Amino acid sequence: MAARATGMQSKAKKAAYFTLILFFIMFLFSVAAEGIYYAYLLATGVSAQGAYQLLQSNTAMLEYVLTAAASFSFSAAALLYLRFVDKSRKPLSVRLGLSASRLTFRNIGLGLLLFAVILAFEALVSAASGAAGVSIQTNVNLLLTGAPAWFLIFTVFLAPINEEVLFRGLMVPRIGIVASAILFALPHITYDSTFAIEVIAALLFGVLAGYVYRKTGSLYASITAHMLVNALPVLALLLLSV
Repeated sequence: MAARATGMQSKAKKAAYFTLILFFIMFLFSVAAEGIYYAYLLATGVSAQGAYQLLQSNTAMLEYVLTAAASFSFSAAALLYLRFVDKSRKPLSVRLGLSASRLTFRNIGLGLLLFAVILAFEALVSAASGAAGVSIQTNVNLLLTGAPAWFLIFTVFLAPINEEVLFRGLMVPRIGIVASAILFALPHITYDSTFAIEVIAALLFGVLAGYVYRKTGSLYASITAHMLVNALPVLALLLLSV
């Protein structure tokens, strides 16, 4: 009992450390992102006062910048936690399932299969909504409409890596598949989708991706699937704009 209590205290302490690291990194990255955006405005020839006014008024662009900064803070916090708190002699790439030996056709294939499952779920939801005469809005396209090209590229290629490093690579071995999937799904509440369908889809993805990660020890499968899932609304948006 004493050993179990000690183990729980150790896990609670590590969880507290990680929470502090994550919020600290998010704060630093958000400040740095605003600074970089401000410097960019100055580089375009805008005066210091004009750059400040644009920074305050162009809330849409600032939101894109801060969203990217928050995403990068996920992987940065995970790496710092593994380096200084949850220490190990194993390389970080091995601990996260990102070693070269894990980049196999089998794991990429599992990623494609995972993407196919999510695609089938979305098709099922669309078919059910059509049969019931109920319009289900995901609002993902609304979130990406008007986004600059760099943010669309970030959404497809970089955000999935940052999120998989945190929610699968770091969390699955420490808090389990279901808990990590719930934490992954919660931010999708902000999408304000009908029947919280985006939250349900994210939860399903989180559970399946966590299971694949635990079985393979590779993060490449979930990263592949995540990139393809994110590419769908971006591709739809591009096709509609043609």
